[in-house]
Amino acid sequence: MLASGFAFSQDMSKLFGTQEFVWCGLDFSMVRCIGSEGFTDPQAVKEKFFSDWNNLVLSEADKYNFKEPYKKTTQTNDLSVVTRRNELPDYKTFIINEPYSFEEGQLKKIIADYNLKEAKDGLGLVYVYETLNKTKGHAVVNLVFFDITSKEIIWTKRYEAPAGGFGFRNFWARTILETMKLSEKDYKKALKTYEKSMK
Repeated sequence: MLASGFAFSQDMSKLFGTQEFVWCGLDFSMVRCIGSEGFTDPQAVKEKFFSDWNNLVLSEADKYNFKEPYKKTTQTNDLSVVTRRNELPDYKTFIINEPYSFEEGQLKKIIADYNLKEAKDGLGLVYVYETLNKTKGHAVVNLVFFDITSKEIIWTKRYEAPAGGFGFRNFWARTILETMKLSEKDYKKALKTYEKSMK
């Protein structure tokens, strides 16, 4: 664990030594929505908004430009796994009014299921949502860079990303941009550390 707060694997060249990555989407497969007053139609959250948020990132790619914060030049998209996994939650039970967090090892289990249809190797990036917390007005989002072939998690950090905006879709979509903004600062610090270690 470095000072930036990220969990690292040993081979950082997989992260910092490549200019290409595969955007794997927003994974809501294990999410809990906290604050029942903010989620009056849980079925729509699952059957409409999970896909709406993923589609928004693709349709407004200039706004959701992941290449910029992570200093990459080439992005391809393969949302095959999140499309499948986002069908897993039971909307009858994922609305809660108490604290929630992933169990130890949960991210590793999730990434182990990432058998992408198009991309078979390289660097993958996924935002794994832990909570949408209406009570606190933020989402907990796990940023995960991983090796597509081995499914090794290369770099991950858990963020509390503020929500905001008009309408349900935009209110929670804000958390994507905030995660990008927060993680960009950490990424720059970690990249400098890596570059110094290579001299």
